[in-house]
This record gives sequence, structure tokens and C-alpha cells, in this order.
Amino acid sequence: MLPVEMYDQVVEKVIAYQKFLKNKVGQIPEVKSLEDFNKLPLIDKSSYIMDNKLEELCFDNDTSEAHLWLRSSGTSHKPFFWPRRYVDEKNMFIGIEKLFNRYVTEENQPTLIIVGLALGPWGTGMQTSFIFRSLAQRVKGLAVVSPGLQNENIIECLEKLSPMFKRTLLLSYPPFAKNVLEEAAKRGIDLPTLNIEVMVGGEGISELFRDNVRNLLGHSKDNLYSVWSLYGSTDFGNVGFENPMTILIRRLISENNLWEKIFGISDVPMLFQTVPRKVYFEDVKGELVVSCIQGIPLIRYRSGDHVKFITKNEILEKLKDFGFDAKEELRKTGLKFQEWETPLIALYGRIDQVVFFYGAKITLEQFKKALEAETMLSYFNGKFLVKATEDSENNPLIELYLEDNVNFKKHKLEEIEEIYSVELAKVQSEFRTIRDLFPNKKNLKIIPSKSEVFELGWKTRHM
Repeated sequence: MLPVEMYDQVVEKVIAYQKFLKNKVGQIPEVKSLEDFNKLPLIDKSSYIMDNKLEELCFDNDTSEAHLWLRSSGTSHKPFFWPRRYVDEKNMFIGIEKLFNRYVTEENQPTLIIVGLALGPWGTGMQTSFIFRSLAQRVKGLAVVSPGLQNENIIECLEKLSPMFKRTLLLSYPPFAKNVLEEAAKRGIDLPTLNIEVMVGGEGISELFRDNVRNLLGHSKDNLYSVWSLYGSTDFGNVGFENPMTILIRRLISENNLWEKIFGISDVPMLFQTVPRKVYFEDVKGELVVSCIQGIPLIRYRSGDHVKFITKNEILEKLKDFGFDAKEELRKTGLKFQEWETPLIALYGRIDQVVFFYGAKITLEQFKKALEAETMLSYFNGKFLVKATEDSENNPLIELYLEDNVNFKKHKLEEIEEIYSVELAKVQSEFRTIRDLFPNKKNLKIIPSKSEVFELGWKTRHM
């Protein structure tokens, strides 16, 4: 569907959008061309979605078309339920079957799908379980088990079920997948014999992370399916996916330090191929803006994600200019996959001051609120910097920089870190869950720093 057609539908039938336009531009604009469409004001979650009655965000003020409700909170800190209509999802199986073709074809059976994603009201886990169960009803040998975010249950599935299958696909969030596989290996489960591959989402991964998990699983470097990732949102669905080509391209650019030369930015993004959908994507000043028809239709919706689009041919030609033939390198691996000609999207992270940690989105405001707790006042003077990083074993770690003062000398740094971790858990429920799941893992590191560090400033890094 063309953007202009989307606009015509929404502006006619969605009360909230009519009110939004009148408040923003004083009238309901006439949109006849893409140029007109691109002049429409942007909407976002805080000032549009959260600022209107739910029914007024839907077509004809009617929520009864929804057959599924998906909970999200994201960076708004307030839970919101997104309606999904049957008409929005009726063709989803076709796309998923193509995307996961490697796991549903007859020659690859029997295959076990382990859904190690958050269940309950959360969108990704519930939809993933439903879709694969539906596929399994007509693909002999394909089976699904949904242990959710429970390490013990996932390990039990690997130990008891995986040996009966030719291949296992574990779907989870990067840190959880790594931790559960490490624990399984410690308990004596011979992971390489199980032919496990991992699909992750929710946050970015480094090539070092990919290599470490790949080695843990016993795959060669040529198996570009060993660890791969999806990019999507509860708000507007799937955006893109990694495939052997995008993974190989990212590896070549990273190993040869070519990001700035090819993309003009030295930061290392995730690199996805966009999903063929009836969705209109824009790059507006480096931010992904989405328009789509769904339970709550969106017209020029700000995602908060920092992105850059590039065509596959463009990036392949740029690599050739530096002496690298990605197509030839892929041919050597012998891997076959469904190639689509949709654009590639580089995802650099959030632009709205969010740090990702085990899939949780922790805002700077939440970090600050925890710092302002009475137990932390003697260590905090109002200046702080924070970034997501990894420890020596590739586990996620939050680094918190505070201006040094005499109070840091009065107690062990580990004690101060635990005090702050407790305070952060009080204001960030997902961080609290992570603490409970991994009680023996260090989750943050406080670094007392000289005042010059804060004067120079720091670009907060997001995954």
C-alpha cells in the first residue's frame, strides 16, 4: 500500500489522528503526493499513542477487531497494549516460512524450535510460539517447545529433547542465550553433537559475541546461521533480519575497519535486510520513521532508532572497491538461502538516551533516579555517564562513571556497586528481574573519575 493511500484511510477513520493534525497544523492537510506525505508531522509514543484513548487510536473507534493484545512499555515506562487484528497477521505465516526456510523444509526434519523468549503478555515470545506451532501442524518432524525465560527449563529441553532431533533452533535474547548455553556446557551437555543454532533479538551483538557462541556450539566459521538476529518492535512488527549475506558483509567490514569509509560513521551497527512488508520506512535525520496499517495505524511514527539505509548492490560495490568480493566469499561457504532485493538497514541503537542491558531498556532518567536515592547521595554530585559494555567473559555489564570524591575511599567499591544495584532495581523492574535471574553475576561497575571526564562529555553508547 502506498503512503498516500495509508494516509487517506487513517485520516478518514481514526479520531486520534484527526485531532493530532488539527492541533499540530490547524487543519487536516490534503495529501496527493509522496512529497505532501513527507511534510506531515511526525507522531511518537509519548505525545500520540500515550496521549489518546486507546479506542480513538483504532479505526472507527473500534477495538473489537483485535484478536490479540501485546504488552509493551519500552522507553515510556508505562505499560501499553497494542491490538493485533487477524487481517494484519493472516499472511505472517508465509513470510515467516520464507524467513525460517532452513528450519521448515522437509530435508531438515526433524527440527526442534525452543522458544526461550518472554511469554505471557509479551509479544515476541507469544507470537513466535504460535507461528511455529501452526507451521508444525503441517510440517512433519517440526516441533516446538516454549520454556520461556527460564534457564533450567531451557537446559532441560536441550538435554532431554534435542538429542532426538537433527537440528535445534534456540530463540532468545543474546545474553540469556549465551548464559544458558554456557551453563549447559558446564553441566556436561555436549552442545556440538546437538547441532544447535541460535536466533536472537532485543539488542545488538558484537562479532566477538557471535564467534564465542558459535565456538561454544561447535560450528565452523562458515556456518553463518550459527548465530543470527532479527530486528523488530511490538509497536510496528518486524523491520529486518540477518542472513548469511548481511552477516558476511558485517564481518568483512568489521575485520577490516571499514565502517567509517563505507557508512561515514565509525560506530559498528547491526546490519539487517529489511523484510518485504506493506510498510513504508523513512530515514528522517537518522531516525527510523514507520508508516503502516495495523490495529493502531501509524503515519510517520518515530521509532527512536538511529538507522541508515543502503542498497545491497551499493554496499557490495563499495566492498569491491576495497578488494573484497562478498558474493564470492559467500559462495565458498556453500550456504543457500532465500535472497530478497530489499534494502539493508544499519541499526546503531536508540537515539532517545536508552542503554540496553539483557534486552531491558534503561533510561538515563532511571539511572539518575537511582543515583538520587538517599543511600547514594554521598557518592553523586549530579554528574554521571553510563554505557553498556561487556566483561571479560562477554557478559553484559553497565559501566557507571561518577565524579570521584573522598566518600569513595570510605567503603569498598563493590559495596557501593551493590547499594546502587539495589536502588536501580527499585526503579527498573526489568533490571530487578535480571538481578533475580543471575544473582551471582556482576551487573554493573562504578568507575570514580576525574572531573575532566565529564567536562569533555561522552556520547552514550547504545546497543
